[in-house]
Amino acid sequence: MADKYFTILIVPEKTSKVRKILVPGWILKGAAIGLSFVALVGIIMVLDYWYVMNQIGENKQLKMENRRLRQQVQVFQNKLTTIESTMERVKTFVTRLKVITNIEDRSGLLENLNRTKLPEAATNIGTQENTTADSTAGPTTPPTASWNSADPRDPEDVQLRKEYEQLDTMFSELNQDSLFVEQMLQDQYELLADQKSFLAARPTVKPAIGYFTSGFGVRRSPFGGRAKMHEGLDIANRPGTLIRAPANGTVIFSDTKAGYGQTVILDHGYGVETWYAHTRKLLVSKGQKVRRGENIAQLGNSGRSTGPHLHYEVRVNGTPVDPLTYILEN
Repeated sequence: MADKYFTILIVPEKTSKVRKILVPGWILKGAAIGLSFVALVGIIMVLDYWYVMNQIGENKQLKMENRRLRQQVQVFQNKLTTIESTMERVKTFVTRLKVITNIEDRSGLLENLNRTKLPEAATNIGTQENTTADSTAGPTTPPTASWNSADPRDPEDVQLRKEYEQLDTMFSELNQDSLFVEQMLQDQYELLADQKSFLAARPTVKPAIGYFTSGFGVRRSPFGGRAKMHEGLDIANRPGTLIRAPANGTVIFSDTKAGYGQTVILDHGYGVETWYAHTRKLLVSKGQKVRRGENIAQLGNSGRSTGPHLHYEVRVNGTPVDPLTYILEN
């Protein structure tokens, strides 16, 4: 098959001579294919250049964002370090508060009172005892955290990931510490509230104005002269002298009792009761709530008594103890 030719006519503007060029068909086809290939390559290069430039812009923006994030992480780390120091001081303060308030061994206090050696009544006027208590605080274990959104190939992302994990761990530890301190303070509040009630229930006030005529302990009985245990404290004064409650409590007895005469018994809670015997007049009734300093009776000479006085007893879990152990007044 003969090759096809294409004729190209060239007509000059100023001459009438026409030039004719014969071009084989395969040359035009090759030229068209070449131009198409060149155009395609050019388009691909332009698109690739645009993509590369766009990636460069995004990388620069990400690097700038990473720098800002690292700066913010550093700021938060500094703030967290300050807060952690504050939390440590708060925990130390709570621990010291628990120690100085002596509120964790009330049962030991009552046991010590029960174990006290009985003194002689004639010499037991004016002695007192003190008690102490210990406290402890428990440790806490913080949790850990992880973060997997960084690109492991980028050194800045790897560093940012480490800093983020450190920051997250610090937040977790701080959160755990704050919960621990909150629980400690809550426990401390409850203990202090209970301590307030406990202190208000301790008979620390002298129940009547007068003179101590006989103390707690073994003495020679005024009825028969034999040695006998005197389970309370005698306070002498004129008949009608007001007797006041030495602590908050509830009246559980207000009537005549054999040997004691007209008697008032107060329940202060925590196993502590106080007895007031030989009174002339009862000013409270059974079931009545009384507060420290409130008048409950008048001093008298009822029952088995040798003269006007108040027989005052303090009983812990049913066992008589020395009232002077509790009285804080001179």
